[in-house]
Amino acid sequence: MTTLIGIQGKSWALVGADTRITSDGTIYRMAKNHSKIAVHDGILIASAGDVRGGNILEYGLKIPKVTAKSDEHFITSFLIPAIRQAFADAGYEKTLEGVSTHETEFLVAYNGRIYEIDSDYSWVQDSRNIYALGSGGMIALGALATLVGDSITKTEARKWALKALDIASQYNADTAPPFHIMIQDSD
Repeated sequence: MTTLIGIQGKSWALVGADTRITSDGTIYRMAKNHSKIAVHDGILIASAGDVRGGNILEYGLKIPKVTAKSDEHFITSFLIPAIRQAFADAGYEKTLEGVSTHETEFLVAYNGRIYEIDSDYSWVQDSRNIYALGSGGMIALGALATLVGDSITKTEARKWALKALDIASQYNADTAPPFHIMIQDSD
């Protein structure tokens, strides 16, 4: 799987990811020009879980150009439906007991805010301003909880994100460097 992390600043969002992919006992390292963080018109989408979901988010997602009432309205009413459509078009979405689902989870940075989106397309934001997903996610989250404070700068966040990903890689076989870190400012 992978390790994703997110740190929410006052007017910016940091998203980070490792580059290891494991499948049926085989270990892959992503090519240099690839990342688990897709970028679409300034929106950052970091994915963990099935590689197929990440491929679709990177190469099959079409985000509508719309004006929304709020950032949350855009995420709920436009971005998530676009992701669902891309997954459905690719034959990736499943329906279990009447609920649409998939095998990918992701962190989205939109307008300097982080949204954690689960496999049922629900989203949450955490008041502690730190996020981690994937097989090494809980290790990285614990590391972030000890490192990140309330008045964090972008420089500190980048340093601590790299440290948290490194700690996760030491204790999770599905996580490895090099690490990708992206910071998005609010509009």
